[in-house]
Amino acid sequence: VAFPLQLFVMGIATMGGVGAASLVSRSLGAGDVDRADRALGTLVTLALGTGISAAALGRLFLPQLLALLGASGEILPYAGTYIGIILFGIPFHVLGVGLNNTVRAEGNARVAMITMLISAGANMVLDPLFIFGFGWGIAGAAWATVLSQALVVVWLGNYVFSGHSALKLKAEHLVPRMDIIRQITTVGASEFARLTATGFTATIVIHSMGRFGSPMAVAAYGVISRVLSVFFMPMMGISQGLQPVLGYNYGAGQWGRAHKAIRLSVIAATVISAAGFLVLLFFPGLIFGVFTADPDLRAIGAKSLRVMTLGFAFIGFQVIGSTLFQALGKGAPALFLSMSRQVLFFLPLVIVLPRLLGLPGVWLAFPAADVLSALVTFVLFSKQMRELCRLEASPSCESFTG
Repeated sequence: VAFPLQLFVMGIATMGGVGAASLVSRSLGAGDVDRADRALGTLVTLALGTGISAAALGRLFLPQLLALLGASGEILPYAGTYIGIILFGIPFHVLGVGLNNTVRAEGNARVAMITMLISAGANMVLDPLFIFGFGWGIAGAAWATVLSQALVVVWLGNYVFSGHSALKLKAEHLVPRMDIIRQITTVGASEFARLTATGFTATIVIHSMGRFGSPMAVAAYGVISRVLSVFFMPMMGISQGLQPVLGYNYGAGQWGRAHKAIRLSVIAATVISAAGFLVLLFFPGLIFGVFTADPDLRAIGAKSLRVMTLGFAFIGFQVIGSTLFQALGKGAPALFLSMSRQVLFFLPLVIVLPRLLGLPGVWLAFPAADVLSALVTFVLFSKQMRELCRLEASPSCESFTG
């Protein structure tokens, strides 16, 4: 019940983090350290403002929020307890995600990685302690999450103020400037749109499966989503690694290095997505066997997994294509690419195809959207790469863009 709310909050956090990270890396590359510092300060102010406001509104309208999220019956008291506590952690979550993106943007991937390990490790320790050791039950799970989020902010705050960061945070930097706010929100809007659209389309898919399929199909979709994340997360890691390198070199006018970073990222992400496609195509039954021994679930899962991932080989290219425009500070194409797959293509397909083909239409909507989105990405990507090649003025550059 809480997942759509958490996805929405993650969208807000990532919007600020990605937007600020793009501005920080480009500013550092251009040698404008003051603008990078002001981007960090503006991010902190925006994160605290939006996080505290969201938490306060959620507490004020908690009954209405629970109804909107679909909490009812036996679930309602548990959802009320859990979400009521989780709301306290929203400011920490939004600020922590934003700060970690800026740490990555300044090139300190080690600290960013440690931050993620601290968050996960604290949760792993505090969850059983609070739930079972203290006997707090569902409230313990919520408090473990909130304290883990707070611990991340303390860790990152110590890093920023300790002098180890390339960025400096002073009181004057906390005064938001409209031009910086505009750049952060314009570039970061693509990530907010992607995450919220993902939550919305997942709801549509589940409803379609319930109408044209069976509870077994819904269970299969749950397994498939987790399987795909195994291959999707490394591609996102490459994407996040590309952003500061590309933004810095683009800001510094190092067109050749920017072009090389993009090329290597496209190759690496495509290798991962292509390998994932082959594994999922030839071993779907084996994969489902890890999750369930139910023969019916394995049968429908293997069949649906094959169809659903027919376009998976193109995912790596799409991820890097969207990141390309985020890193360069070009919000409009980044937003369009983030929305194209989920909203422009997938949403109409998942509404129309099941009415024509039944349950197979739900599965076919995924690869169809992947292929169409890849074509659109290729058009915008090629145009941007040709622009970089003109700046680089290298004869060998044209061969990559075609």
